[in-house]
Amino acid sequence: MRLLAPACAALALLAAPAAAAETSSAGEAGRIDGVRVWTLPDTPNGLHPSQSWHATGSAPNGDLYVAGMDHRTNAALYRLAAGTDRLRLVGDARSASEAARNWEPGETAEKFHTRPLWFGGKVYVATMDRSGLDDGYLSRRGFHWYAYDPAADRFGDLSAAEPGGTGLPHGGLVALAADPASNAVYGAVVPTAEIVRYDVARGTTENLGRPAGYDRPYVYAGRFMFVDSRGRLHVSAGHPGGAAGAPGAGAGRDASPYSHLHAYEPGRGMTALPDLALAQPRALETGRCFPERRACVAADDEGHVYRFSEEGPAWTFLGPVARDRPGARLWMFQVTADGRRAYAATTSYDPGAGPAALYEVDLATGASTRLCSLADLDPRLGRRTVHTGSDAWDDRGRFAFASFAADGSGDVLLTRVDPVRLKAALAAR
Repeated sequence: MRLLAPACAALALLAAPAAAAETSSAGEAGRIDGVRVWTLPDTPNGLHPSQSWHATGSAPNGDLYVAGMDHRTNAALYRLAAGTDRLRLVGDARSASEAARNWEPGETAEKFHTRPLWFGGKVYVATMDRSGLDDGYLSRRGFHWYAYDPAADRFGDLSAAEPGGTGLPHGGLVALAADPASNAVYGAVVPTAEIVRYDVARGTTENLGRPAGYDRPYVYAGRFMFVDSRGRLHVSAGHPGGAAGAPGAGAGRDASPYSHLHAYEPGRGMTALPDLALAQPRALETGRCFPERRACVAADDEGHVYRFSEEGPAWTFLGPVARDRPGARLWMFQVTADGRRAYAATTSYDPGAGPAALYEVDLATGASTRLCSLADLDPRLGRRTVHTGSDAWDDRGRFAFASFAADGSGDVLLTRVDPVRLKAALAAR
């Protein structure tokens, strides 16, 4: 049951918010100095977070955000405020949509797969209710936009004011990027790899389509995309032999549409960028941009690292990050504020392969140095096989990432690492 909202969506967050719950956790010190670990708390309406897909981010003031989900029914957003050790639930999809009378009987929100995006004083996430690259998404309701206002401590369903109560009739979002010049948020759609644009002032979503070269109906959309200072959105998608659970182009198919980036530019539409070539035709998964330097660093799930500079523009392949086991994926990649280093950990679906390792990557030389096992940070991390997180840094130079079991059993752990203190502790040992 839903009630059509006649008001402007820009007011929906304040008019019909979901009350923030007080569920929180103080976390625990890790095994080694500079590390602290939290278990994502359950929500009052019964969600037990068991997964967290690419859903860790931060705000300019150093607040950290992480989303937790059960991949079946609901997803929630948590905040670790700068200068504190208190991880707190700020809202969940179902509660926010029920408060806005925009939750239908039997509806689910499997994930907030999007990295929490800070933009214009709020944190944006969106739902993805089905991951499969097939037509099964047509049986589900489309995605909802949500925003958290930290000043008002309110988490609300922005899509309640849109026609039909969703951004699109069907499909979910897997990545977000902001365009300050046009006051808009872009989203990448699963399973079609279309791009949508949410006009923040008007509270409306527009489907912009996708690059014409994509040669199949369902495409693995990149989990990281970015907007340059000229307002061009850069995207990647659909790689042969793709990430776990994502079918590739297949035998006999042309991989060239996925061997480089594409751009969407307002007024011009989609454009192929063959000069921004990829070492392999693989979608970008993680990254960080530096607007003041007009540059970005990005990586795919096999650890191929790239640097983008608007001067030129230039797109440079920096080399691969070392992986601790064959077939492992790289979904945790944290680039430092100076852009000189990154910290990375791999994911393996083989629970018998042992704990993943934490690496420091020199982005000038491409060299990777193994710092320690993740189990050295906290023994519980040794029992988690999936590690995700990108561009999640607080105001003290500490990064955060999420860890969970690939089969969805158990809890989600959020780990915050001070790399300076950690390296000093490791050296002392």
